[in-house]
Amino acid sequence: MGCLTCCDAVYQIPTRIMCFVLVMVQGGILDYYLVNNKNIYWYAWVAADVALGLVFVMTFIISYRHLSVVHQSRDSASSPVQTGSLPLGYFAWFVYSLFLGARVFIIYRDVAWTLNETNVFGPNALKITVSGTGFVFLLLLMTHHDAVPGTTRKSYIEELTGTVVFDVLDAIDVLNIFFNKSQIDELPDELEISILVIACVNFLVPIFPLMTLSRMHYGHKPLSHCLFVLHKLSLVFLINLPLFIVRMLLWHVHSNDISIFPMKNLIMIFLVFHDLYDKRRASARPKHVNYIEEKDQSQIEELEENKAMFTVESTK
Repeated sequence: MGCLTCCDAVYQIPTRIMCFVLVMVQGGILDYYLVNNKNIYWYAWVAADVALGLVFVMTFIISYRHLSVVHQSRDSASSPVQTGSLPLGYFAWFVYSLFLGARVFIIYRDVAWTLNETNVFGPNALKITVSGTGFVFLLLLMTHHDAVPGTTRKSYIEELTGTVVFDVLDAIDVLNIFFNKSQIDELPDELEISILVIACVNFLVPIFPLMTLSRMHYGHKPLSHCLFVLHKLSLVFLINLPLFIVRMLLWHVHSNDISIFPMKNLIMIFLVFHDLYDKRRASARPKHVNYIEEKDQSQIEELEENKAMFTVESTK
């Protein structure tokens, strides 16, 4: 009982600490690649890391206070929607992705092909470091909501963010060609820059689901049809289609080896249009049928949330 009370008191604090540490470690390693392989002037990125750390700390403080107000509002007449929309969540990701994208662009263009597998900070260390971006996103997202698994709130959040980690890994995978100097030299400059830009833009794209969740107050408001469609189309035209085209060019035009991620791109494109078709078909159904289903679902969800709240209260 005392252990559960203690866990409730430090709710999500370990998650915030993990996210902050991961951001700082990732930034420090990327700075090392720049300083060690270029010159000492690149130490200026340390100042950027400090500024980024302050942004994340402020974001965590505000989100923690926000969730505390949400918990208190459940026992009062106020609504969780009135507590704010947490704009610093997507602002923090915007700053983080800009700093990350700039360093990834420079390192992969100028440094990646010079790295040696025998060194600790070689190609594999670089790939693992950059792939930590997906983990940063998950931790940042977790610090901004307390949705109960199985509820509509949780399903809204998963609907908007469920593919982000895989999209980040997809973008990092396409950069592997920059570790091979001979393959880079055979590519046109336009294609080389395009690959880097597409990958770095993919680091920025998760800002859109974070902005949408902020507008929805992280599931307290329903997801509008317009935002649903825009989100689905962004998965196709900003992420999966550009990456698929790049890989087809590398394969069929330049005869380079590629990974299995093009199949992921095709599957995601198919699922997006299938979801849009299902959404359109559901909207064409009689309204009373949709109303009955939504009413039943809301009753089930209310019971689940009440059960979860009762469990928390009973442990105190």
